[in-house]
Amino acid sequence: MLSTTQMIRRLEGMLDSRDLNDWEQGFVESLVQRVEAGQVTSLTEKQIDRLQALHDKHFA
Repeated sequence: MLSTTQMIRRLEGMLDSRDLNDWEQGFVESLVQRVEAGQVTSLTEKQIDRLQALHDKHFA
């Protein structure tokens, strides 16, 4: 199982593609900012669930 940071980094690689819709793009960008600020552990359960669902959509 991948860590939260690993899932975010994998999705970050998709930011320059057309595979993410506008909402997904913004969500991933906000998650990347949190990783870089060292705040990834402060994600809510809902954010983690959405991250997992988005990651599974593109990498499952």
